[in-house]
Amino acid sequence: MSASEASACPIPHTEFDPYDERLGEPGLWVAYTALREAGGIAHSEKRGGFWMMSRYDEVRSALRDPDTFSSASGHRLPTDGSQASIPIDFDRPLHTDYRRVMTQAVAPPRVREMRPFLHKTVHDLLSAFHEGGGGDFVRLVGLPLPLQVLTELVGFSPDTVAQFRELTEAMWARVAVVDFAEARSEIAALMRHELDAHRRDRPDDFVTQLLDARVGKDNSRPLTEDERARILTTFAVAGHETTMNAASTLVHLLASDPDLQARLRADPTLAPRFVEEMLRFRTPSQNFARRTTCPVTVGDVEIPAGDAVLLSYAAANRDPARYADPNHFDPDRDARGHLAFGWGIHQCMGAALARAELVILLETLCEYPPLHDAGPAAWGPLQGGNHLGLTRLPLYFEES
Repeated sequence: MSASEASACPIPHTEFDPYDERLGEPGLWVAYTALREAGGIAHSEKRGGFWMMSRYDEVRSALRDPDTFSSASGHRLPTDGSQASIPIDFDRPLHTDYRRVMTQAVAPPRVREMRPFLHKTVHDLLSAFHEGGGGDFVRLVGLPLPLQVLTELVGFSPDTVAQFRELTEAMWARVAVVDFAEARSEIAALMRHELDAHRRDRPDDFVTQLLDARVGKDNSRPLTEDERARILTTFAVAGHETTMNAASTLVHLLASDPDLQARLRADPTLAPRFVEEMLRFRTPSQNFARRTTCPVTVGDVEIPAGDAVLLSYAAANRDPARYADPNHFDPDRDARGHLAFGWGIHQCMGAALARAELVILLETLCEYPPLHDAGPAAWGPLQGGNHLGLTRLPLYFEES
């Protein structure tokens, strides 16, 4: 059935393509606003054809209905079943098994245990940044922070994490034009090398635990080597990309608004509110795909079974029906319920860790002189159709 035949009502169409390199800051938000104002759901012929949902209530409802909006065909367009990232590209019950294994590394007790390490890591990075008079925050703090955390959290070797950013950027550059498995092949090979090293030395960390992990009914089946590599790939990519972007975006907001920065410095206990509002305002991970398992009506539109759907967390987080004056950064607002970490069974496992890293970063920044822009910040387009972040953020410290 074609898009025009799917409903008796005229269906809005859109030219939105998440891989369009012209989509970035600030035009991306204009595109999301147009989608919402056109009715919140529209059909695009790009990437094999997909429906895009952009209103808060409808996106959240879809996230709460994984039986209708299946993840098994892939969380990125096109949803052709080639992706198989663990656990996000799987439905229950296998998704539950994978998530149980992976949560060991990022469960709240583990995050609490890591807080001294997080404080020291943030302090060391900011101390070096201050002693150097500032510089590119993305390169000197935003990226090293999550990479160093991954060595402690997962057990990756420093040599391995040193390759993550280059390989991830290469993957994003290829993912729109080649099979997803091919695009991530170099990262997968690095993960297999890490597994081999752990199999030989068996240090006490999550990677070694993964060698012995089991899934399936009564935990009867050991993980395959491919499954282990894909689990580690998820940690490698998601474990640094989103936090790097979130940290840099937070600091950019402060450096570009002296009054906002002064308010936080006067009361660092506001840090959690600043973090939540930033996650709503400039959602780092923006769009996730699903495929319908049966016909479903969204608003006045009937989506046929088997169609691809792109759920825009970022557009939903700026829905004026949910958040008043949504295009304004307001740490006083109640940002609870935002969809930056998703919702339902696929909610981000690393949310507690990411929040801890970001809050500690802001609190520690308040111990240093104010930061100011040292030149124009540079934003990248959506990476992999999903991730929005700064590629360069030149800053300097105000010295008395």
